[in-house]
Order: sequence, then C-alpha cells, then structure tokens
Amino acid sequence: MKVNIKSQEGRILALLRERGEQGVKVYELIAPKPEGLGIAQYNARIFGLRHKGYNITNKEPGHFVLNEYTPKFVFNPDTQMYEQM
Repeated sequence: MKVNIKSQEGRILALLRERGEQGVKVYELIAPKPEGLGIAQYNARIFGLRHKGYNITNKEPGHFVLNEYTPKFVFNPDTQMYEQM
C-alpha cells in the first residue's frame, strides 16, 4: 500500500512523523492553511492510516501520536510516497 505525501493522509502522516512523541492536536489538523493543515475530515484520514497499518494513538482526547516504529511502510523519495515493505 502507498500513501501519497501530497494527499490528506500523507500530510497528516508527515506531521505526525515530524512531531514524534509531542504529537498533533486536532486544531492543527482542522485549522485553515497556513496555520494548520485544513483537513476537516481528519478522523476519516486517521482511520484510513490506521487501516493501512499505522499505529496512531490518542494520548488524550484530541491529541494524536504516531508510535515510533511502524514496520510496514517506508518513505520512497523517488516516488514521494510511503510504500509497503
């Protein structure tokens, strides 16, 4: 499976990876650009990422964290996509 880095799922995934243990607050996902990602249907996108194997947890309500190790996918800079190993 692939996740395009330019898609809403890809942008959420990139932000979660960037933030690490700090995580991402809901308002950062739904706030309009440039302050946020401007993704109103963030729950559907997170559901999709979880379905693809990413371990995203709620540290507290409205605070999402990507667990450090997700072995199923790697980022391929040539295709600009996350690809299944």
